[in-house]
Amino acid sequence: MASKSTQSALAIFKQLPPVLARFFKTYPPVPIKQYASKPTLTTAPDRNPFLIACHPVTKKAHEPKISLRRQSDLYKLAKQFGLEKTLPPMTKKFGIQKMVSKKSMKGVVRPKLHKHERTAEERRAKREKAIAEADELIIKVKGKRYGKKVAKRALPPKNLF
Repeated sequence: MASKSTQSALAIFKQLPPVLARFFKTYPPVPIKQYASKPTLTTAPDRNPFLIACHPVTKKAHEPKISLRRQSDLYKLAKQFGLEKTLPPMTKKFGIQKMVSKKSMKGVVRPKLHKHERTAEERRAKREKAIAEADELIIKVKGKRYGKKVAKRALPPKNLF
């Protein structure tokens, strides 16, 4: 007679959708059987159905037993029943893992901008420098007389009272 834990496991197994039940019949869940996390030989006892395998004689790579689309479907079904941890390790990523591993687009991280936007800071600095040196340039062109006017302008205004 089967133990209570075995009976409860069978009851849960009967509630699974047929696709997931067939998968677990062919490939037992992870606690029962350990699968390779890296590609192995096609004859290896721990061959992972989600990863490619190498033929021992010809050394040619064999496609995974289960395609990426079917992997995705199995993962989604297993997640509904809280069994995603019992699936063999896979290269396909889902949810947050997928978002984190994606490389951000260059234009989003650092947009190119228009030329006038890219050079605005440089032009502003050049303009401020020109304004600061404007009096010296005018004195050089107009002469010392204008320099005296500039010096007078810098003094505080005389108060008549």
